[in-house]
Amino acid sequence: MGIRSVLFGVSGPPVDLDTAAEPDHFRDLNLDHVVTAIVRANPDCRLAPYFHHPVRDADLVRFRQDVFRDLDDRDVLTVVERFAASMRTTRRRVELVARVTHPPQRDRWFLDIALAHLDMLTAFADGLDAVPIRSDGLRAVRDDVREHTRSPGFRSLRDRAERLRDRLAAVRYDMLLRDDKITVARHEAPDDVDFTARVLATFDRFRRRTPYDYRKDAVAAEVATMSTVEANVLDLVVRLHPDLFAELAAFHAEQRDLVPADVVRLDREVRFYLGYLAYLRPLRDAGVATCLPEVSETRGFVAHEVVDVALAAMVLAGGVRPVANDVRLTGAERILVVSGPNQGGKTTLSRTVGQLHYLAALGCPVPGREVRVFLADRIFTHYERKESIDTGAGKLAEELHRMAAILRRATPDSVIILNEIFTSTTVQDARMLSETVLETITELGALCVWVTFIDELSRHNDTTVSMVSTVTDDNATRTYKLVRAPADGRAYAHAIARKHGLTYEQLTARVAR
Repeated sequence: MGIRSVLFGVSGPPVDLDTAAEPDHFRDLNLDHVVTAIVRANPDCRLAPYFHHPVRDADLVRFRQDVFRDLDDRDVLTVVERFAASMRTTRRRVELVARVTHPPQRDRWFLDIALAHLDMLTAFADGLDAVPIRSDGLRAVRDDVREHTRSPGFRSLRDRAERLRDRLAAVRYDMLLRDDKITVARHEAPDDVDFTARVLATFDRFRRRTPYDYRKDAVAAEVATMSTVEANVLDLVVRLHPDLFAELAAFHAEQRDLVPADVVRLDREVRFYLGYLAYLRPLRDAGVATCLPEVSETRGFVAHEVVDVALAAMVLAGGVRPVANDVRLTGAERILVVSGPNQGGKTTLSRTVGQLHYLAALGCPVPGREVRVFLADRIFTHYERKESIDTGAGKLAEELHRMAAILRRATPDSVIILNEIFTSTTVQDARMLSETVLETITELGALCVWVTFIDELSRHNDTTVSMVSTVTDDNATRTYKLVRAPADGRAYAHAIARKHGLTYEQLTARVAR
């Protein structure tokens, strides 16, 4: 049966997984920043396709969430991290050995790699047996890995490798050095004769004062090469034991694909979990709340103390704590109209809502105290883009074209995020176009977050809700806190200008100086 998928359960990965393209909305929601950071930290595992493939199966989402819950246990996490680290070491060593040009040496290093890999799988099975596992995903992995390590094929391979190692360790030979000639012969000196002290004394003046410890890494790049003299000596030893080294070469040839495909896949899949948790770790360490979203069977959206995950990672790196917000759409509410002063956090809130829906569909924890979502079939975004030089279309025409495409493809189960659209035309035309789009979305019943300067949209009907970004009492400083409140139509442009020294009075005073 092999090792079952810890991401997709008994059904296994979809056949088109590795061809999954980056979703259209990724860059608008800054999710590309998140995935790029995770992939950069795990360059050897091709993790991006997993993050490009959300699921709509609520049971599969909960399956993944249970794995994340298990990994919140430090002991479970340590066992899985050790497996992933060992797999990374195995890959690195196999790549290094492939560059060794001397066959007997290459075959010997490969035997060491094989033994280490077999030991690692056994230790992984033992480790999973020793920790509390509650998720179906990791329980299946534990059972399958244990079955694999107890299988006749695994035991036979391990016995064969250990016998080869022991036979090689028993090889003894004598070297006779005379002038520039080296003679290698079978070991014939009595066992109680030891020339070590005499040889060390003879070559003492050539000895490195701080000798390199070759036990540190048997296949490090500086070790996995031989000088010409060493290689020639080994060739002579091979001639003394042709059958043994022929068996060693056969072992390498037969086990060239050392790591089974399902173990390779398991490594990729656990790195999805580990990579995302590593990305969240600085947020958690800074006190940002995280949770596993509740997947609701009914439409609606509730989010308490949520932040933009990409922005939070960036500002925390600079020592700034992100501002959390609360959002909810319940009952008949489907459209959240966000307005208020510029640079007040409106676009960030819209991205946050989109991120929460997407990350929930991956089964991932999200930055927030409490989140409840309905699994969307698609997420559509409409953020500002540059005018198209290729098509010659103006900005308004391009916006209308994109908006029409969204409305054609969206369903009642979709999430639509609109950010400051129709800003390139007059206020009157923007209001007319926006009302037409809003009416279409209302009839469709899709969940929508709309950042706009047109306050009237928030009073369209009982499906629309208003949120506004807030400022300090002097109207000069943005708090990045958004609250449910009627839109008041104030843009606070004068406060922004005063903050940056750009009011009429400030400019004329500088000119006068």
